[in-house]
Amino acid sequence: MELVKQTTLPLGRMLFIPRDGNLTRDDLEIEASGSYQFLEKPDCFIIKNDDCCRSILVTVRKKEK
Repeated sequence: MELVKQTTLPLGRMLFIPRDGNLTRDDLEIEASGSYQFLEKPDCFIIKNDDCCRSILVTVRKKEK
């Protein structure tokens, strides 16, 4: 199940994904066209563009069990 469809993340920008229920980092599958940082907060997950020179494309899916 896709949580975030292919989204462009400009330099230094962040993508916030709200936590639903018992969702953990292990439940997420992240595809990105460049480097990124992944941060966890109590209420959301944060994906930050960590590429030095360009925007990246990001897709986030919930893993099938």
